[in-house]
Amino acid sequence: MPKVLFTEIVDPSGPDLLRQAGYDCIISNRNEAEIEREIKTADAIITKIYELPISLLKTAKKLKVISKHGVGYDNIPVKWCKQHGIAVTITPGANSQAVAEHTIMFMLALAKKLKIVTKGYKEIGFAAKNTPPGMEIFGKILGVIGFGHIGSKVAKMGSALGMRVIAYDPYVNQMPVGIEKITDKEELVKNADVITLHSIMNEETYNIIGEKEFALMKESAFLINCGRGHLVDEPALIRALQERKLAGAALDVTWEEPCNPDSPLFSMDNVLLTPHYASVTKESAVKVCTAAAQNIIDVLSGKKPEGLL
Repeated sequence: MPKVLFTEIVDPSGPDLLRQAGYDCIISNRNEAEIEREIKTADAIITKIYELPISLLKTAKKLKVISKHGVGYDNIPVKWCKQHGIAVTITPGANSQAVAEHTIMFMLALAKKLKIVTKGYKEIGFAAKNTPPGMEIFGKILGVIGFGHIGSKVAKMGSALGMRVIAYDPYVNQMPVGIEKITDKEELVKNADVITLHSIMNEETYNIIGEKEFALMKESAFLINCGRGHLVDEPALIRALQERKLAGAALDVTWEEPCNPDSPLFSMDNVLLTPHYASVTKESAVKVCTAAAQNIIDVLSGKKPEGLL
């Protein structure tokens, strides 16, 4: 009976699908000792954001496939896996609706100063109504960096809300009607009222937003990152916020996860933080987990999986 190791807790739909297909499922809750023990005899792994270093994978003598529960694969040494005959798969599109909605929620919350007003209401009562006014997003410019499954949904939602949407992605040749393709990232950064990041994390996109970009942004602009922490130069972001070079930020991802409780980001009223939670919905959990499980079934049965890298 083939064995599948889950490095983290997942929705039951994935393990149920695998068990019905005759697989043994070992579900760990990021337990290092258990993972180190069970990986040695695992045929497959399903992982979320748990780091899988080469040193650990070298002990997995039976491993044939690593199925990413999601789309970001920076926690998996893909090149090494391919060199050693280990397939790596992702679940494209399965969580895109959830992440796109989270992004729009972040944008609206920043624009309406939700964190500041809620805190003020508790501390000074109805006088919080006198908080300096927020911003209407209708007619504003939404800049989308990365136009894949998620970025394209965010763009569509922003357009439906009456925003002018501009998008930068050097690997997308044509944009849908109503979305303006920008070929120069700096042009997007200079003009957007809201900048949202949805690029895959790799060497090319590492710190795609840093000191240079913060210097170009409008002081009234908001930055949203529901992609990967290292898309943004975090120390530079903190300085930019402290120096009021931008109006606020909303982050579902950070350099260190979990984010250090002592991080200045937690003490800023114009910063929203969630713990890599954007994709967490009931609907998304089922879609992503069953897709990750199906990828394993396909690989081990000799079929080409949908999300093969």
